[in-house]
Amino acid sequence: MNVSVNTGIYLFVLLVIVFSVQMVSGEKQEDTERIKVFEKVKEILREHDIYKAIEFVNSQGEPQVVAKRYLDLAMDFYWKDKNLPEVINFAQAGIHYCLLKAQEYSRSNPDMAAQLKNTTKALSYNLASFTWPGWDEKGIVITNTDLITGLDAARLNLRLALELEKGPAAVSVSHWVIGAQYLALGDYEKAIESFTAAQEKAREAEDKTSELMNAGYIGIAKILAGKEKDGQKEFDNAQEGLTQQKTEDADFYKEQLQTVLKVLSK
Repeated sequence: MNVSVNTGIYLFVLLVIVFSVQMVSGEKQEDTERIKVFEKVKEILREHDIYKAIEFVNSQGEPQVVAKRYLDLAMDFYWKDKNLPEVINFAQAGIHYCLLKAQEYSRSNPDMAAQLKNTTKALSYNLASFTWPGWDEKGIVITNTDLITGLDAARLNLRLALELEKGPAAVSVSHWVIGAQYLALGDYEKAIESFTAAQEKAREAEDKTSELMNAGYIGIAKILAGKEKDGQKEFDNAQEGLTQQKTEDADFYKEQLQTVLKVLSK
């Protein structure tokens, strides 16, 4: 499966729809199975332990099916239960499973190996995104340890984007999510480096909206680092540039930049 990434799509929902293209009848069946697995996993967690739950998920079928179960579980624990510890548990278990299986299939079935690495990339992006406080998502409490976990996932996401030759748009997103984690961790110099790299890749992809968005994040990093005059100017310029874009994506990024500055300034 080739996970298509377009930085013009909202970053927060970028990988939520990775597996959503299917026939209507198949989708209904899949939704039923997804719900059953989610409820069974929660039952196992109540009565046993995370490792038994992982054993259950790993028994769900072929590698690509198991990989999808992990991706679904990470999203369902986030969106439905607001349970970040379980999001992290199942995202990491899924990453480990997919990487191990990809290694096993690297020679005998390269297509399967690539498919599993694509799913790993999706899981790593979601893990990095879900452990970032900049979304200001209600019900989600993020610790410093979670941020470090997210940063490592973001680094993996970039490595896979390069390894799978996803192109400048995808690489831009990967640099952005690394920068977002550094921003939350207070390492503003590294955040600026990552956002600058993301901006350059967005320019290479001829995505002006994402280029402006990353300029706004550079401004935020400078403001939080104490360089308020320069940072505010860059932030305001990015906001004005996004306003002039007059697109839904640009409006989303403009609002999100304001939210991030508000949240991380506290």
